[in-house]
Amino acid sequence: MKLDNFRLLVSDFSASLHFWREIVGLSLIFKDQNNTYAYFDAGNTRIEMLDASYFAGYLPSAPTGQGTSTAPRAAIVFQTDDVDATYADLVKRGATPLAPPQVERAGFARIALLAAPDGYVLEIFTTLGKFPKESES
Repeated sequence: MKLDNFRLLVSDFSASLHFWREIVGLSLIFKDQNNTYAYFDAGNTRIEMLDASYFAGYLPSAPTGQGTSTAPRAAIVFQTDDVDATYADLVKRGATPLAPPQVERAGFARIALLAAPDGYVLEIFTTLGKFPKESES
């Protein structure tokens, strides 16, 4: 198997479309006329955005417990050459900061977190050195 894209199930399609296209700056590949589906170029992968109520129509029944937690539903992670500059630019363009640029606990990357619509988290990072090999951890 090979990762094709990340699918975000969104409750506010317009707000999510604005965030991922206008604030984050992803290139829109396709958007349907009904405003229920969009597909973005995100560099090495794609992000697919689908209206949650539309997607629910494919399920035999809605999963229990959905929407009852305040924990993020997913994190979308992007690598950048300059976390501080990228973070400042995203905040200037309207993104809500969650955690300012900082070295992550293991010391391998500088990261920052921003809020995205529907409880998702946008993480940006720059590596600070070589990550340990699997056998070293």
